[in-house]
Amino acid sequence: MVVLNLPLVSSGQRPAPLKPGVTFEEVSPKKSGITWVHNNGHSTDRYLPETVGAGCVFFDYDNDGWMDIYLVNSGPSDFYAPTTPLKNALYHNNHDGTFTDVTAKAGVAGGTFGMGVAAADYDGDGWVDLYITSYGRNILYHNSGNGTFNDVTDNAGVAAPGWSTSALWFDYDNDGKLDLFVSSFVYYEKSLNVLCTDETLSRRYYCVPRLFKPRPSHLFHNEGNGKFADVSKESGIADAPGKSFGVVATDVNNDGLMDLFVANDTMPNFLFINKGDGKFEEAGLAAGVAYSAAGRPRSGMGVDAADYDGDGWQDLFVANIDQEFFSLYHNQKDLTFTDEPGEIGTATQLLSGWGLKFFDYDNDGDPDLFLVNGHPDDFIEMRVSRVKYKEPLLLFENTGRTFKNVSA
Repeated sequence: MVVLNLPLVSSGQRPAPLKPGVTFEEVSPKKSGITWVHNNGHSTDRYLPETVGAGCVFFDYDNDGWMDIYLVNSGPSDFYAPTTPLKNALYHNNHDGTFTDVTAKAGVAGGTFGMGVAAADYDGDGWVDLYITSYGRNILYHNSGNGTFNDVTDNAGVAAPGWSTSALWFDYDNDGKLDLFVSSFVYYEKSLNVLCTDETLSRRYYCVPRLFKPRPSHLFHNEGNGKFADVSKESGIADAPGKSFGVVATDVNNDGLMDLFVANDTMPNFLFINKGDGKFEEAGLAAGVAYSAAGRPRSGMGVDAADYDGDGWQDLFVANIDQEFFSLYHNQKDLTFTDEPGEIGTATQLLSGWGLKFFDYDNDGDPDLFLVNGHPDDFIEMRVSRVKYKEPLLLFENTGRTFKNVSA
């Protein structure tokens, strides 16, 4: 999974629009200094966590006004023993287009089979901290403000063992402190791995998540003293076990409370409506965001929210696996949504979407959409010739009520 945290312009004035034909240049590792490589622990036994990439985040860890980069890697687990140490990476921005690896100095190498990362100043000390999700134990790194971080997971009470995928910081009770939501995937361990084979190809392939049991996600309330209380049960979050890859917090009904949209794999998506009393109500089915138009659950992965048409109401986007189509859910202002993907639907029919982000790439004042794609099964081309393992990145320009593919 790829987690994108792209900085947004926050000044009172809108920046000048860029000239037509905005282009991007890929900066090579040799030029940027970012030589880190992700290792997914691939094996012939086809363990399910191998199918998931890992997250990254842009954040300014040293408050110098420049965005640094943190990248998450795999690591030791009950099914994988790396022959050489695998580490997460923190790259310091040198202010000249290059980056320096400061992982060892900062003390943020990880050491778990990492999945995602969320950055925020959870204790309000002015320094951005990191929360890393994993297959196994999650990690909360507290920023010391001197270029180093401390693992405070156990003291904070946010380890959330199991298989966690995404995480986000948000203030669900409007008390001014950032709380933490952690997405859980399926109940899985080495002993539960299932043998899935293709008789035609005489090959073993990765089993689909449908074969594994869903597990509840976690909601942690920030107590304001460096500790968190697990309020998953009393909030109602634990009442809806899922297979979550992605989550976004947004206020879908304009009541001043942050709601949660959770993308699930091979089961209905969740829309948790914040009731304002510490509880959430799952309303995905009634809202029209749980299933496909045909009434089938899909493989939800990447997810984000934005008011893409400027009507004052937050809309939702979720990416799925190939042949399931991606969904752009337009907010109908009555706690229901209609799926209006337009050109995005046809462009993504054979793609599998993971990380994605609404952001204004051309400075014209409306959110555009960036999609990161790739199939989880490296044998997919042998089984379905139309679907490719390596898939293109896509960029869609917002044209008002619709999006235009400007990737080329």
